[in-house]
Amino acid sequence: MALWQAEHTLDTSADPEEVWRQLVDVHNWPEWDAGLTWAELAGPFGAGARGRMKIRGEGTQVFRLVAVEANRTFTAAVRLPLAVIRHTHNQEPSDMGTRMTHRVEIAGPLAWLYGLTRGRRLRDGLAPGLRSLARIASHKQ
Repeated sequence: MALWQAEHTLDTSADPEEVWRQLVDVHNWPEWDAGLTWAELAGPFGAGARGRMKIRGEGTQVFRLVAVEANRTFTAAVRLPLAVIRHTHNQEPSDMGTRMTHRVEIAGPLAWLYGLTRGRRLRDGLAPGLRSLARIASHKQ
């Protein structure tokens, strides 16, 4: 199965609990992810929960939380024709405060095509998104 992936890590002085609060506040994802217009989740933040998000320049996409480990990591998956995009958000305490790593993977027979058509935008959004998330979490402490 073809796979496209990108990842970015950032250390921040923000408290891990505040970073997690920002991550699970789905309605506020557009505050730190400039690629989103809005996002919503039906039900509590946990594995199996479904939501929707509006991606700038595209239509609305449905996502599902496929894995959640409270205060540590979650993965949201978007199904596309013959591919799945998985966004994994990891965090761990560090000497500075929190080490955040966001990873995007595209898997499936058409991963190569979605990597070509969406990959650059996805990759280029990782670093600015993490910087914005760190700034917001640091100011909310």
